[in-house]
Amino acid sequence: MQIDKNAVLSGRAGPGPGSGIPGYVIYTRVGDEDLGRVTVCLAAQEHDIAAFVAEREEYDIAGRFSDREAGSGNAHDGLRQALCRCHETGAALLISRLDRLPIANMGLAPFFDDPQIALRVAVLPGASPDELRAHARLGEQERRCAASRAADNLRKSRSWSGAPETSAPDRTEQVARIALPMRENGATLHDIAMALNRAGLTTPRGSAWRPAQVSRILQRMT
Repeated sequence: MQIDKNAVLSGRAGPGPGSGIPGYVIYTRVGDEDLGRVTVCLAAQEHDIAAFVAEREEYDIAGRFSDREAGSGNAHDGLRQALCRCHETGAALLISRLDRLPIANMGLAPFFDDPQIALRVAVLPGASPDELRAHARLGEQERRCAASRAADNLRKSRSWSGAPETSAPDRTEQVARIALPMRENGATLHDIAMALNRAGLTTPRGSAWRPAQVSRILQRMT
């Protein structure tokens, strides 16, 4: 069967609902922390998903949803709609990579404990649900450890000394979780400052982030 990639990505592919063939609800996500990461840009996610469905002779696309800019107030609305669509149609949730799921914010339960949600990952087509869960848990632990180490370094520095004690731990980890991946993937200081501001995070003095402040914070994280 010849697959039309444009049809796949627009949700028009497949013989239609009610055919009894495998159904997929496609979900893609790009957050502020993903800036500069070529492997998770929308084009890369769409390519992985198109390659996955191209290997299936028959399938139905039951819906297509996307989220952008994790710092926005409605960061995961697209995902919630995708999960609802899975419930309505019985289709599997299809993502390109496990790190497209916002597990840090929503936990594992919506994707692995809900009996009505079957998760498929395009780059891990043969993985069982238990294997996907183990991969997701380990990946999230790794990200949390990296952010925690960076936050510890930051809290020890004078740059964070003006922040209230009760809010500093949460804020420093949030800063680290956004700033570190972006810097490692080549984002500019200006881009990181904009991402932190979009996420509603402030400097220790309560002001908006600027490139020079981001530079100082990154130096103290490592």
